[in-house]
Amino acid sequence: MQEKGFTQGSLAKAVGMAQSSVWRLTSGGASGTKKLIKIAKVLGVNPEWLSDGIGTMKAHEIKPNNQLLIDSILDYTDKTQEYDKDNIVKLRLYNRIEWVLSPSVRGEKVTYSMFLIPKNIVQETNSSIKDSISIIVPDDSMSPIIQENSTVALDTSIKDIKNGKIYLVSYGGVFMIRALYSLPENKIKLKNYKSDDYPEFIVSASELLIIGKVYYVAGKID
Repeated sequence: MQEKGFTQGSLAKAVGMAQSSVWRLTSGGASGTKKLIKIAKVLGVNPEWLSDGIGTMKAHEIKPNNQLLIDSILDYTDKTQEYDKDNIVKLRLYNRIEWVLSPSVRGEKVTYSMFLIPKNIVQETNSSIKDSISIIVPDDSMSPIIQENSTVALDTSIKDIKNGKIYLVSYGGVFMIRALYSLPENKIKLKNYKSDDYPEFIVSASELLIIGKVYYVAGKID
């Protein structure tokens, strides 16, 4: 994108996709796209390299002097518009929820990528930066608030229940994202937004593992 002088917005327009989708690709919030071949063609790179890092970035080409000058100007302009890295937080992005609690793989690079989030969002939600992680949502049980395959950020230091707030939990070894409600007799209600497909249920507090409170969601809108 820097070499070709593309911003996220201009690349999105050139390949016919939403700017938010381009942002997810560049920030690590998405691992792939159906527009891969078109993006590779627009950027002038090999699709295999763009997808998996295999082979060379692009075939060798000799540019005329005027094109080299144009490229250098575009590269300089793009660099002057880079985001303020001091105001961006990098969170671990777990592609599979179970990896969050698995000590044997949690520290391995293969278990996660990175997700970028504005620091002010973390601060405004009173969340802990060092205790924040992100995951890919596995289903549509919380739709339309949280869509399947969206990326959510959560604070793993928050375990106390605020009624109606959304948490990542584990019940009976099954991971799920649900709105929680504290009930009498040490009970907890797990609520979703698609009750026809995912029935609500009530469990004992001792049976439920609260992993963290969700405070941010990023994803496409159908």
